[in-house]
Amino acid sequence: MVLLGLLLIVVAVVVAVQVFMLDSTVTTSVSVLDRTLSFTSVEVFVAGAATAVALLLGLALVVGGMHRSALRRRRRREAHLAERNRVSRLESEKRDLEKRLDTADRDHTGVDDQPVPAQTRTEDATLDPDGTRVPPDSDKLVAGARHAHRPDENH
Repeated sequence: MVLLGLLLIVVAVVVAVQVFMLDSTVTTSVSVLDRTLSFTSVEVFVAGAATAVALLLGLALVVGGMHRSALRRRRRREAHLAERNRVSRLESEKRDLEKRLDTADRDHTGVDDQPVPAQTRTEDATLDPDGTRVPPDSDKLVAGARHAHRPDENH
């Protein structure tokens, strides 16, 4: 590709030199919208080059737009597939959990034979400023200040 590009550049330079070396007194008449215009060979060459540049710029814009559209469609398709995979994985997990729940419901009588023991450790308890122990759940930090539980408040 690089070799082909260099070859095209050399050909363009040779043609440009040949056009500029031509006799500039010879004119070419062009009729546009009922008007006749006279151009030298250099002016015709420059007009052709400008037309070629405009054509190439237009093609580059079209190809770039198509590339961006294809990339956007590919990303949208990949996101859709990822979402579909995530949903199917969640549905599969839901079915597995429902099976496990059905199995657990059949094996379980619905009555707990033994109560769950309360697990409070003495090292979790904190001390009030007056030195009394307070269980960890009864005292909360709210907005950086300790709020003491008042017996007259109904929570």
